[in-house]
Formats: sequence, C-alpha cells, structure tokens
Amino acid sequence: MNRQNFIEVIKFAFVIALLAFPVNADEGSKTKIKVVAYNVACGQWASPEEIGEVLKPLKPDIVLLSEVPKANRGKKVKDWSHRLADALDLEHVHVGTVSSANHKAPKWGDMTGDYGGKFKSILSRTPLSEGGDIRVEGSGWKRASAVRVETEIAGQKFAVYSLHFPGFAHHKRQPTSSDAWEGSKHKALSDHINAEDPTTDIIVGGDFNEWTDSLVMRGLLKTCTLKNVVTDRSIDHILYSTARPIKLLDVKRNWGPKNQNEENEKSEGCLSDHPWIYCEFEIPARTNSK
Repeated sequence: MNRQNFIEVIKFAFVIALLAFPVNADEGSKTKIKVVAYNVACGQWASPEEIGEVLKPLKPDIVLLSEVPKANRGKKVKDWSHRLADALDLEHVHVGTVSSANHKAPKWGDMTGDYGGKFKSILSRTPLSEGGDIRVEGSGWKRASAVRVETEIAGQKFAVYSLHFPGFAHHKRQPTSSDAWEGSKHKALSDHINAEDPTTDIIVGGDFNEWTDSLVMRGLLKTCTLKNVVTDRSIDHILYSTARPIKLLDVKRNWGPKNQNEENEKSEGCLSDHPWIYCEFEIPARTNSK
C-alpha cells in the first residue's frame, strides 16, 4: 500500500469512528453566570436608577433583591423592581406579594413617598417561569417569605430563590443549641429546597439575618448540600447547589459609593444599610447522559 492510499484509509477509519461515537458539540463547554444579592432598604437612600448605575458595571445576569418597595395604593408609578431592571438592561422580572413582617409605608417607604414595603423580587437576563411566594413558619417575626422562580441557562434548569428571613444576627448572644436550627424559618425553607428535582441547579440569595458561621447557616448548608460564596462575616449570602461541578470564579461584597462600617451603618451617601453580594459562577454544559 502506497503512502497516499494509507492516508485515505486512515481518513475513512476516522470518519467511521465519528459516526459510531458522535461527539456532543456542547460537551466540555462552560457558561458563566453573574449573580447579585442586595437588600435595598426599601429604597430609602437611593432610587432604582441610582442603584442601577452603580451595579451596571458588574453586568449581572441574575439580581436577587430583598426589602424591595412596591407602588403605594393610589400611586400611578412604574414598578420599582422593573425600573431597576431597565437600568440594568434585564428584561425579566418577578416581584413577590409578601412584605416582610407586614412592614408598610410611610415608615418603611422609599425616598419619594411613592413606594413602600419590604418585598422580594428577582431580575434576570433569561426568561423566568413558575414564579411564586414560599411562606415559612418558625421563630422570629411573621410574614417571612422567599420568592422562587425557574429559569434555563445554557440548557440547564435553575431554581432561583430570593429571601428575607429573621434570624439571630442582631441578638447579643448567639444560640448554641441545635433547637435554634430546628425552630428556624431557614429549616422550613430547607424542606422546599430538598424537594427540588435533583437535576435542577439551585441559587439562593438574600438577607438571611444569620452570620456566615452561625449554627443556623451551617445547618442550612449541610441539610441542603449547598455552598456559601461568602466567607467573611455577613448576614447577606448567596448559596448554590453542589450536585454538579459548579465553579465559583469571583466574589465581591461592597457597601457602595461611600463605604460603611458596623459602627456607622446609616452614614449618608450609601445606597443601603446593607452591602451587595456579587459572585460569578462557571457552570458545565448539560450532557445528554440519562
């Protein structure tokens, strides 16, 4: 067999191998997702446009908001969350129906007096579906809830939660008994998370009112097999599922244009009395294996 014929035989064998074992074009590819969780303090210190101007350089794909105000009765104004979504070039919005602890305007209102309350909302670059409120029972103030939606990113289904729960972060002494976890609203939420389809990736973010290393947060991570992107002392968190090899690429925790500290939490010039949490994930492509 001469050299030319040998090369042709090799090419033919290679084609046959490809036909017998087709390669998934998406296999091995990666997709990046940028997520922000932010307690906006009812919009008391900044408009949604001002917040959007500061967050826009982060180019978030998903924004999880807590203490979001909604238009007060009789006010013919655009929804607050939709205004922030427009400022961030995010097309899809879901706003919850439960105000934390039933807080309302005027005490819990925005800087204009047009909006009030402490609702939860989710903004997204990808379409949202199955949106709804999850009310949970447990210790602390009543009317605590999470908002849950579903979305699809790079062919993979995600269940996304935004929440605002009571906790022990503001107590002088942290509980040391497992009863704190068993009686918490976080424990009640874990039942919903664990009921998710195991093939679904999960992102949970918001104001947990529990310190990063608290007994309650440790219980939530262990019970639901989640990881926390935050490692420093914080009551605001973003958690993500570990069923698939999701890679955490970056994390930032920022108070905004004028930094705050624990001794001066309500200093002028900040967007909120909470920092925002930003993170970037790398997710593997979904395979066709069954």
